[in-house]
Amino acid sequence: MHQEVDTQTNLERLEIARNALISAKLDALVCRLPENVLMLSGYWPLCGDAVLVFPAEGDAVCIIPETQAEEASAEIWNAQICTYPHGRHDSPDQEREIEACLIDLAKKNKWSTIGYEGTYEAIAVPGNVAEPKVPSKKFEQLLKSAMDKATFIDAQELLDLLRKTKTAWEIEKIRLANEIANIGFEVFFNIVDAGRSAIEIAGAIEQAIMVKGTGYKKARRVRAFAQVAVGKKETSAGWRPFEVTTDRKLQKGELAILELAVVADGYWADRTRVRAAGSTSSELQRLNDIVKHAQDAAISAIKPGALASKIDEQAREIISKNGLGNEFVHITGHGVGFRYHEIYPILAPGSTHVLLPNTIVTVEPGVYSQDFGGMRIEDDIVVTNQGPEILALFARELS
Repeated sequence: MHQEVDTQTNLERLEIARNALISAKLDALVCRLPENVLMLSGYWPLCGDAVLVFPAEGDAVCIIPETQAEEASAEIWNAQICTYPHGRHDSPDQEREIEACLIDLAKKNKWSTIGYEGTYEAIAVPGNVAEPKVPSKKFEQLLKSAMDKATFIDAQELLDLLRKTKTAWEIEKIRLANEIANIGFEVFFNIVDAGRSAIEIAGAIEQAIMVKGTGYKKARRVRAFAQVAVGKKETSAGWRPFEVTTDRKLQKGELAILELAVVADGYWADRTRVRAAGSTSSELQRLNDIVKHAQDAAISAIKPGALASKIDEQAREIISKNGLGNEFVHITGHGVGFRYHEIYPILAPGSTHVLLPNTIVTVEPGVYSQDFGGMRIEDDIVVTNQGPEILALFARELS
């Protein structure tokens, strides 16, 4: 049974982060990436322009436009909010306002060594997914100018280490995203039929998730990204880390793959199902059973201390024994939670990652061929001391 979390503040995360700063001999962290601001403050930035200053001692300070103050105040934990005018035709320059807040903080504190996000290439999106922002060289220069008495250290490795494991609070938030993803699966299972186009299916899934998911167990902001491939040609290319959703219509007996990302208040789920349009062949049913057995075998091997390559091996062995080893071309899984795809752990041949307690990982074996198309089943699993726990169950049948 999963742990019930009844608290307004992720105190466990704050303690872990502050201990990490002390061990690294950092007086503070400055974060701008939405997933790091979220992890250290509870606030999922609306537009990606929040700047969080997280000290080893004392409350954090979140610098945001005043237009975001209402939402930030409702979400943020144990942090002060520093706002500035923004969004109107006569508002002052945004960078100068951020710099002024940073200068004020530097005057009030004697921070000598500060960590920052120096070398990130991939990021999670803010609430406004259409226009994410990244910490640039220009922002780095602004930081160093505003806090010119401090030495700056690239803290990417420290932040990545913090994100490897999730707190009880975070696990429940990621579980919520997985439960909301099931809303999309239900629509997918009901709507896949001959004559339906891939884009029609994807649109229906996204609409249902956003309408029914917003407000579900108090979720404030929910977005869905449904990628649907249909037919042999499209699904046989489903091994790629994306599906191209077209206006092609399903034919009777053909397969549809749904690759589904859901973000709820900044926490991510990554799930996949496959469905047949109407009745399907016994051969496709057999292939689906093989993929299910491969997923079950990999999930069963998940435990603290397990080597990621061995978990991959469990799924790959089932598929290879059934003569489909060449058709399983991608990895078995990856981390998920603060982002759609996280860099730890990677379940793949040769991976040296070792699973830690409270890590969340996808398990997603699949087979792909131009002869039959492609199919994959994916769920998000939390590593517990009692073994693996699937964050949200859903049927895995073709029809």
